[in-house]
Amino acid sequence: MGNKHSFTEVDTEDAGLLPNFCDVRVIFMLVLLVELLAIVLITAPSSTNYWDQLAFTSMLMQWIGLLNAALLCTARRWLNKLPTRINVVTSFSLMMSVSLCFSLLVIVIKNWLLLDEQTLPLTEHFLLRIMIISAAIYAVVLRYFYVQQQWKLNLEAHSKAEIQALRARIRPHFLFNSMNTIASLISFKPEKAEKAVEDLAIMFRASLREQNINTLADELSLTHSYLDIESLRLDDRLKIDWAIEPGLDDTEVPALCLQPLVENAIYHGIEPLAEGGLISITAAHDNNKLLLTVTNPIGSGDISRHKSNHMAQENIKQRLHLVYGKEASFDINATKDDYTVILTIPLQT
Repeated sequence: MGNKHSFTEVDTEDAGLLPNFCDVRVIFMLVLLVELLAIVLITAPSSTNYWDQLAFTSMLMQWIGLLNAALLCTARRWLNKLPTRINVVTSFSLMMSVSLCFSLLVIVIKNWLLLDEQTLPLTEHFLLRIMIISAAIYAVVLRYFYVQQQWKLNLEAHSKAEIQALRARIRPHFLFNSMNTIASLISFKPEKAEKAVEDLAIMFRASLREQNINTLADELSLTHSYLDIESLRLDDRLKIDWAIEPGLDDTEVPALCLQPLVENAIYHGIEPLAEGGLISITAAHDNNKLLLTVTNPIGSGDISRHKSNHMAQENIKQRLHLVYGKEASFDINATKDDYTVILTIPLQT
């Protein structure tokens, strides 16, 4: 079982100029939009042949719309690999060609079957009118797609910048405390000092990696290393409860999606409490989704600490949305005693 989403897929498809015209939801919205446009373009209802014109115009525009959707669905991967300007010009030309060819076909059919105006109501300058209307509609639609693409690219750039900042950010007090802990262990517990140095090296190595997707096993390993270092400092004040469902090791998750949450749990939950507390970390498969949860205690009057710097949480939330869209979620459940973060990540078998 694994998850096949990646930032590369987002770059070439979801962040491309053209949406997925193979998606049923897109087709449904297209049909509704085309029908609304047909109603707007027809003369007033008082016209004697209003319903005939509406039926004919709706049929014509629906066919043109669906043919364009089929064409763009087929050519989307290729078109979205082109530079944006070339993509716009090529898509516009393809859609105009569909409008032209279908309109000419309608004229040919009418002339071939010798149909009258009542049977096939072609208005004066039918071809010119269709081409002008098509050009206006396609220009507006492509402009909308362009604005959406720029928004997605800006969101991606912002997310990448934040994950770089997240990688580079090692809390100064954590590094300072870790080095002091290692120094204090060298003389009487050298083996623990050596293990702490190895764990610290693992964390630095993870912060230097460029990949945006990790396996759950890698994320758990990094989190273990971080907790091993913190447990040397916090000792009995830090207790960890792991509940990891078997068979999820190869599941793909966004890089640095778990360790920063555990770090927040210690900083906001364990450190303020003199007696410390328990952090619960779970990973489970539920309805073809991976559920990751991190729970920590909240001391009396400490809820306000969670309103401070939550850059890591916002970064993870944005990256989940960027990679998985609405299929993923980032939820927080805060009570007077506990604070729980829940990550829901879609799986693909």
